[in-house]
Amino acid sequence: MGFLNFHGHNSVSFNGHDKPAIPVSLSQYIMHYLYGANEPLILKSTDKILDVGEFGEGEAQEKSLQKFKAMSANPALQFLPHGIVMSRNAAKNVLDFVYYVEGATNGARLAVGPCICQRALEKYPNGLTEPEIKDITLFYSADIYLDLGIGFKEITNDEAKDILDEMHNRGYLHNAMYMFQKTNALFVMCNCDANICAVQRGARLTDNTDAKGPEICVRDASKCKGVKECGKCIDRCFFGANKADGDEVIFDQNKCKGCELCVTTCTGKARELTIRDDYEYEDLMSKTLLLAGKYGYERMVPYER
Repeated sequence: MGFLNFHGHNSVSFNGHDKPAIPVSLSQYIMHYLYGANEPLILKSTDKILDVGEFGEGEAQEKSLQKFKAMSANPALQFLPHGIVMSRNAAKNVLDFVYYVEGATNGARLAVGPCICQRALEKYPNGLTEPEIKDITLFYSADIYLDLGIGFKEITNDEAKDILDEMHNRGYLHNAMYMFQKTNALFVMCNCDANICAVQRGARLTDNTDAKGPEICVRDASKCKGVKECGKCIDRCFFGANKADGDEVIFDQNKCKGCELCVTTCTGKARELTIRDDYEYEDLMSKTLLLAGKYGYERMVPYER
């Protein structure tokens, strides 16, 4: 075992579709390792600010909001995680890319472990008493989190896809997270809940419209069954894109980030995903990867392992 579980040319970083993975530099690996080791402290500090911003009152709440917005805009803190929201199919394409395309020749791995936010904050959803096993680390970050001793284990692609299915059914959001604002620092496929995940709470608190994925929901209003008979889209949406007006569901497409949660639970079959024209992250993760096998994009073919 290498230094800090660093595997040299087999600790590889994401380089985007149609480009092979390359070994991550030792300096980036160490910086990311230090972040991983200190992530619980960072999350606890952020959680305190978010709690006041969400649940505080008056001047204290306003100060907390302004503090969080200043932190989010601070250039010195842009190394912290940023994400791209995506549908379940797009998330599975990322796993295929890591496991079959990159892993076949370059040593990329997948590992899963307890939700970092839930573990650090000791907050759990739905009456649970311990963190859910749902954070899927990718590429060199799998090496890091396996070494941190916090319950991560290496898994197969099929096992990772089963986790995505289970988390989607629970109403969790698939979010591919980057460090350092760099293409080669993709490190985890988060499955975020609405009430504990620091990234999603922060985005909601500041009405942040970033992180929109390559797809967007379109709706046939004539098929919508309304709030009383269905209304599941309102409950499932993280971003306030669906709101009730009496028994009518008002859909604000501008707020949609393409997570698919409303699409798969719409009992009227009134919703579907389509390609987003204004996708802004082509340089980080291309549509040819995320949408492989859909909309006319070529399906990825696994290498023999």
